[in-house]
Amino acid sequence: MRISSHALMLPDFIIIGSMKSGTTTLYRNLSAHPDVDMSREKETDFFVAEKNWRLGLDWYSGQFLPQGTRKRGEASPNYTKSRDFPGVPERIAQHCPDARLIYIVRDPVVRAESQFRHSFLLGALDDLDMATFEGSHGYHHIVDASRYAHQIDAYLEHFSKEALLILDFDRLVQSPQMVMDQVTAHIGIAPHPIDGLGLHNDSAQLSRVPAPILRFAHSSTGRALADLVSRETRDKIRGFLAKGKARKTPPFSDGLRASIRRDLSADTDRFRKITGQDFAHWQV
Repeated sequence: MRISSHALMLPDFIIIGSMKSGTTTLYRNLSAHPDVDMSREKETDFFVAEKNWRLGLDWYSGQFLPQGTRKRGEASPNYTKSRDFPGVPERIAQHCPDARLIYIVRDPVVRAESQFRHSFLLGALDDLDMATFEGSHGYHHIVDASRYAHQIDAYLEHFSKEALLILDFDRLVQSPQMVMDQVTAHIGIAPHPIDGLGLHNDSAQLSRVPAPILRFAHSSTGRALADLVSRETRDKIRGFLAKGKARKTPPFSDGLRASIRRDLSADTDRFRKITGQDFAHWQV
């Protein structure tokens, strides 16, 4: 990759996931902080080779305002999906070695079910056959994102434990100001009062957006057009489009939940040991 000769605006901190665990809420609350500049695109996916790595550092730098006094940050849950997107921690360490990392997690089974519903609404599971889903690529892709110990293993090869803040989604819901104070302390800025939690349920809104529009929005052309307007404008457009009847997702069976618990048991036990947190409310 060619490195630009001019000063680059690179992030001071990165929310690395996990998907469907409150990353959008963290992004929005941090965007409201006067000492923070969050990336133009919430999910830049820059360090994912299969997505935007090819666009180069100049493109990535352009995601941030040229204001050197603010802490710059982004939030890309695809950074903790190592099965399908390997090599992300190495790339982050190469270009942002001093970055502070934030990993927000959720009950692994609940998170997996939420991702399943989200993926279905986006059309990523159009060929879904629930009878064979457990052995499919989609199943393993979803379960992998709930293997929290496995995901942070690669980061700890390149970053110290002190650089990584691990948060529990349920604590964010129960004590939002306390959790946001943890975040601001971790990235080295003053605490800032938040105006309520402002939880953002993307799936609830997406279920009301017509499927053809969603597919276009996630195409390369749709993303290019979206990049021409501000994130506030995009939010308003999506809110305007989310007026239809909510589409239903396939039922998530007890048997499927049991399989996920089985497949995540060892990893979750190891995650508890790594973090020193008991996560007593989790299903696994």
